[in-house]
Amino acid sequence: MSQFRSILRAKLRIARHQVASVRHESKLKIGVITVSALGLWVGAYVFFAEGFRWISNFDRTLGAEYGFADILMVRLLGLFALSVFLLLIFSNVLVSFSTLYRSHEVAYLLQAPISFRQFFHARYIECLVFSSWALAFLGSPLLLAYGLHTGASPLFYVALLVFYLPFIIVPAALGSLITLFLTRIFPRLKTRTMFLLGAVAVTLLFLYVRSVLARTEIRDDALLPAFFLDATARVQSPFLPSHWAAQGVLALAKANVARGSYYFLLLLANAMMLLWLAGEVAQRVFYPGWSALHGQDRQRIKPEGRGVLGQLDTALRFVCNPERALTIKDVKLFWRDPTQWSQFVIFFGIMAIYFANLRNTSRYYEQEFWRSWIACLNVGAVTLILATLTSRFVFPLISLEGRRFWILGLAPLSLRRLLWQKFWLSVATTSSFTVLLAVLSGLMLKLEPIYFWLTVYSVVITNFGLSGLAVGLGALYPTFTEDNPARIVSGLGGTLNLLLSVGYIALVVAAQTVILQWRVLERFTSPGVFWVALAVAVVFITCLSAFCTFAPMRMGLRNLERMEF
Repeated sequence: MSQFRSILRAKLRIARHQVASVRHESKLKIGVITVSALGLWVGAYVFFAEGFRWISNFDRTLGAEYGFADILMVRLLGLFALSVFLLLIFSNVLVSFSTLYRSHEVAYLLQAPISFRQFFHARYIECLVFSSWALAFLGSPLLLAYGLHTGASPLFYVALLVFYLPFIIVPAALGSLITLFLTRIFPRLKTRTMFLLGAVAVTLLFLYVRSVLARTEIRDDALLPAFFLDATARVQSPFLPSHWAAQGVLALAKANVARGSYYFLLLLANAMMLLWLAGEVAQRVFYPGWSALHGQDRQRIKPEGRGVLGQLDTALRFVCNPERALTIKDVKLFWRDPTQWSQFVIFFGIMAIYFANLRNTSRYYEQEFWRSWIACLNVGAVTLILATLTSRFVFPLISLEGRRFWILGLAPLSLRRLLWQKFWLSVATTSSFTVLLAVLSGLMLKLEPIYFWLTVYSVVITNFGLSGLAVGLGALYPTFTEDNPARIVSGLGGTLNLLLSVGYIALVVAAQTVILQWRVLERFTSPGVFWVALAVAVVFITCLSAFCTFAPMRMGLRNLERMEF
């Protein structure tokens, strides 16, 4: 195991150097990220604490003997554990593919005197840390609020630490196993077949969610049996590791050491078994999959103008060169990276779920108060999807030019034109999805003209603001030494971009929500005052979007012009 320890020591040394390098970063960037992260954590804690307090009022409303609050909180924690478990599996599939197969250092490690089993375990720990750190940050306010609100035993807080490691090991091992098998199978499939399978998977997901929502239609007179008891009962399966973790933590919260120890040992045994199984599978499957993936014939010459990518030059003939050549290059790089377009397919699945749930409205939707709220929340949902797209796919565009960025300096292209090419590429691609989503959601919700056009305008204008933030901050804080988009996004620059994007969306949504809610509550003395206030809100949103577009782009351009390549 000396080789295994050597790799871990090297990774720990690299991690320490990266943490130490933070002192060389901009103090403004570190300050903004620190304050935003603390504000997000405190805000989440206050939100969950108030939510648990609100749930507890059900006991006083329905009668103390009903015990509805206790049942609901237990089911909600189970639902949270299952959601996190599934998200961790998906996250580990993407991270393990990049870490095991796409990283440049893998080729060097494979030449070292180390078995594939030890190599996998060393890379597995890296995947585990990289994919699971957010759970500790985002899950801790929820669990802490639950423990303080219910007066849980001190063993509850010990259980959170003890259960955390085996709980994240299970989805990490499952995700790694899925990656090992898919990488062994997919290189043998044609591109057309892979896209067909992806389309079929998204379609089946949409049909399944639609059928589930149709079976459990939420009616105001049957909210408890139709939604709560039926929907949340599915997370209580004794075969789910998330159920073991939730039940074990809840048992120790009531100082039931015997029951809590049973679930901990059950979860730990399965985590160790899956970790061992993943290592044995990697010993036999990893190298054939890696060899097949990197041994594909990548020198195939296709006739000009053939295929989807071959038509790009014709489709973009209205774009002047060299911007057109750069756009085609960016699209081809995205198309050829499975970790990129596979996540893009997932976004289509999320949109499908969103659309499938839009028609589940209640009689309260007929009231103006709730219609106004739903219209504003719809803007928030669509713009958050947009922020996710720009943060994940647009922010790394400059960094993905890599160490070859100096070549662009020799091209007949200024850095200003390069930056604006990335910006307009982002606006063109993201707006084609999000504006259509805004129009369709407005039509399905049957929004009034004022709500409908305000929704469409907000989504259109935020396309510019979020694209400016992503491209500008990507140029201001580039990472040319990293070729993994997921790592680029999770750095300090990517974190800052995400936090500023969420703050920008919060201001856009809050500006119109305040005006529309005051209109519903009849706070305005006359219709003329309302229209003036609405015009002020629209002007504020427009000016804020213009600032978020031009200020980061200017700072990013200035940073690139000062850099030496």
